[in-house]
Amino acid sequence: MRRIGWKVGMLFAVLFLAGCGERLELEQQAFVVAIGLDKGEKRNLIDVTFQISNPQVNTSQAAEAQTEPPSDIVTITAPDLLSAKELAQSSLSRKITFSHLKTIIIGEELARDDLFKHVIGSAIIDPEMRREAMMIISKEPAQDFIHQNKPTMETRPHKYYAFMEGNWEHTGYVPLSDLNTFYQRTDGELFLAAYATAQTEPEVQEDDDAYLAGEVPQLSGDPVQMMGSAILQKGRMIGTLDGEETRFSLLLRRKNLIELMTASFPDPTKEEYRLTVVFSRTENTKIRIDTDRSPAKIDVNVPLKMHINSNLSLQDFTRNKDQQKELVEPVEERLEKRAEKLVEKMQEHGGEPFVWYAAARKNFWTMKQFEEYNWEKHFTEADVDINFEIEIYSFGEQIRPPNLKKGETEQE
Repeated sequence: MRRIGWKVGMLFAVLFLAGCGERLELEQQAFVVAIGLDKGEKRNLIDVTFQISNPQVNTSQAAEAQTEPPSDIVTITAPDLLSAKELAQSSLSRKITFSHLKTIIIGEELARDDLFKHVIGSAIIDPEMRREAMMIISKEPAQDFIHQNKPTMETRPHKYYAFMEGNWEHTGYVPLSDLNTFYQRTDGELFLAAYATAQTEPEVQEDDDAYLAGEVPQLSGDPVQMMGSAILQKGRMIGTLDGEETRFSLLLRRKNLIELMTASFPDPTKEEYRLTVVFSRTENTKIRIDTDRSPAKIDVNVPLKMHINSNLSLQDFTRNKDQQKELVEPVEERLEKRAEKLVEKMQEHGGEPFVWYAAARKNFWTMKQFEEYNWEKHFTEADVDINFEIEIYSFGEQIRPPNLKKGETEQE
């Protein structure tokens, strides 16, 4: 019995201690928090930029690292991402790991090239690559974007991208895009990726959301702007959407991830002023698709609740239902026209980012029947009817605006 017990004990020891052979201490690892991908100068080569976090910054050892940068940036030219990862070890003493990687930035030049889908498709072979990693398309080369992105409020780069992604859920200016969704929509559907740039060309517009990254009229602060989205079809970038179009592309989906959306509209009672409102949604968008007729008929109904946030005209909408109706109808018409214009733009591209194909697929018994139907082709010819149903649920904290005497102005 003693011999058997000794052998069993040795067996368990081998099983539990065998996994420690490849153990690495934290100080032996180089944690990549962001990767940049650019088209190389030579054919079928790419420039891979690794942004490696400095673990001593903002820790108990920060006093020892006062003169050290928050991250180290290394660029390697190689055929693919995994080759670049190995080549980078020629200058880095610590072992590179993607275990903390959550951001991948692709330069627009590479994103518009057919080489991109091969590069990003082969990258998933690495088991450390997370499918939930955020995907961003930069107007300039990704290498330049990473070097210029030095936020003053965040010394740790991974926190900056995490906070920015959290902001997108509240504004809707930028889509929530990750690698997993990209891989799912590389067939015929359109995929929207976050669009960003550090090259600013301010352009003042009347609508506060009709901007693309780099156009927001910003006078100071961090140079990087993330606004709008890049359109990818079959793994290649084919165009862009501004912040307003990106919002509509999210609203027209059955399930929207936007919590609140702030926008401004001309005041129907006094056109020289604008009303700022906040939209929220408690119900999913209703999508009905008739694939039995030709062209296909698509009916979309978007329910929204509207909170009046700013009333510069000081018009009292609380007591007059006719004025409330005059307020809601122009907003609904404006939203419907903008949404229909976006759908027409997508029909020209030959695909849709609204995930309407999921609703159309329910009309077929088998996946083969749906594939033979060729949804992308029928969508480009479809008859689309979009309706917004807006309900006012709040007029702001101020229930009734102050009454101005005849001849008295606000400045007085």
